[in-house]
Amino acid sequence: MQNAQIEIHALRMLLERNKVSSILHIGVGVIVGLVASTSVPVWRSLVFPIGLALPILMQLLLSRRVAREGWSDDSILRAKTRFDYLALWVGCMWGFAGFFLFPADAPAKQLFLTFVMGGMSLSAVGTQGMRLRTCYMSVLPGMVPLGLRYMLEGGTSSILSGALILLYVVVLVSLARKINDFMLQAFRLQAEKDELLEDVRRQAGELEDARRVAEQANLSKSRFLAQASHDLRQPLHALSLFVETLPDAESPEEHEEIMSRVRQSLDVLTKLFDSLLDVSLLDTGGIQKRIQVFRPHDLFLEVQRDFELVAKACNATLRVAPSNLRLRSDPVLVRRMLQNLVSNAIRHSEGRVVLIGCRLRNGRVSIQVCDTGKGIPDTERTRIFEEFARLDSARMGETATPGLGLGLSIVQRVADELGLSVSLASEQGRGSTFSIDGFERVTGAEEPASAKKPLSSGAIDAANVVVLDDDPATLAATELLLKRWGCTVQASHSADGLVDLAPDVIICDYELSPELTGLDVLDGLAGTPAASIPAIIISGHTSKEMQAAVAERGIPLLHKPIRPAQLRSALLNALANSERGASDEAPGARQ
Repeated sequence: MQNAQIEIHALRMLLERNKVSSILHIGVGVIVGLVASTSVPVWRSLVFPIGLALPILMQLLLSRRVAREGWSDDSILRAKTRFDYLALWVGCMWGFAGFFLFPADAPAKQLFLTFVMGGMSLSAVGTQGMRLRTCYMSVLPGMVPLGLRYMLEGGTSSILSGALILLYVVVLVSLARKINDFMLQAFRLQAEKDELLEDVRRQAGELEDARRVAEQANLSKSRFLAQASHDLRQPLHALSLFVETLPDAESPEEHEEIMSRVRQSLDVLTKLFDSLLDVSLLDTGGIQKRIQVFRPHDLFLEVQRDFELVAKACNATLRVAPSNLRLRSDPVLVRRMLQNLVSNAIRHSEGRVVLIGCRLRNGRVSIQVCDTGKGIPDTERTRIFEEFARLDSARMGETATPGLGLGLSIVQRVADELGLSVSLASEQGRGSTFSIDGFERVTGAEEPASAKKPLSSGAIDAANVVVLDDDPATLAATELLLKRWGCTVQASHSADGLVDLAPDVIICDYELSPELTGLDVLDGLAGTPAASIPAIIISGHTSKEMQAAVAERGIPLLHKPIRPAQLRSALLNALANSERGASDEAPGARQ
């Protein structure tokens, strides 16, 4: 407990206990005045009880006022000085009695006065010992004059009596100090007990909060798995039916129609897995930020190209507002957020316009995605940022494909990772505007990090690619796709003879076996001519340790499931680099 709090506690005890001792003081004062009235002038015997009663009554009024103010710390501290001066007044009145009411020719009355004053002083030490300043101001002015008055009488017995009274004062001071030490220790122990009790209550509250959070997390996880299971089964079910009917197609047109539906179901599956992967990375802290300067307009154009076909299929028009601003953030994560927002806007635009652009406000930049759809009701504007929150089908366009309802929650969480915020402005019947706010604008000479341009698509035709994977189906599918692109492919389950194959690029699964990873294979090439061959790691894992190990080596990482366009883009980037250590992260490689 701090000294200030101890003082406040002591003052409160003084004020609370003052009532009983005050009544005792007034009663004893009246008796002393009556006894002294036969030995001293009457005015003296009247001055003493009246002069004693006044400060005592004022102390009572002071205590009552503090009580009315709720015994607040401020009210107690304000009363401190007044109470001390009133205690000094009381002590001086007892000193007046010891000096001016002293019956010189009446030894019995002298003894009575001495016993009364000694007892009242001892009582003051007992009731005021928790605060030495008040105790000294009450006791010393009362007893010292009595001792001096004895000595002024002369005679050996009177002088010795006076000396004994002064010695008694010393004993009272010593006793007061001991009582004060004891009371302070009691205050500290009580304070420690209160603090310990408060800590126990706080920890109990934290445990209860943690229990509720854990229960909510379990409920959310169960809801997550149930919803994900349902939404993943839908395209899988459709896919199995399409594949079953494919051999029975009666015409090339029907065959192409079924294949188009198969591709659509696969695309839905891939998007669902991408959302699940994003959530997994956010939950495990696997998001790796790479803050740099970039031009948002370039990012907008890339996203526009990404969604060109999607917008066309939904009869929507995707436009980009020109901008020459430069921002500082992670362009890959910003692009991921934009992809989610644009995908949402196109699905709900109902064949209207979707606009991507920047807005400068108060020195900070916002990236906005605007659509001219139906808008979002007030009741759903907060809910849509929750996981699995989806607008009902009546508000989605006919061409819209429902997802897991994770897109906006992912945008919100990625924005939090980057120190940004997400806001929504919507008017029913006129559309919605989603804003990613808080971007730092770069106004100096600092230029965006230069991006190495990938080779043209024709460069893949002559590429010699080695594919390493322990799964036969994945290995065969990757080999077929690469050969379709014109690559020379050497597919294998192991890395035996890899150096002799002299490939242009190595595409390697991360987990080749329980004992061997793709990084182990690539590390084994150190010191050989194949050490400089660019590589691409493909993984179905999202562990933070794995991602850190791959990033440390500067190798592009693709998460399964991979779209063919992702693999093609990563392959072009890898071929554009002459050294593995200079490999750039492929678009979409970092989720």
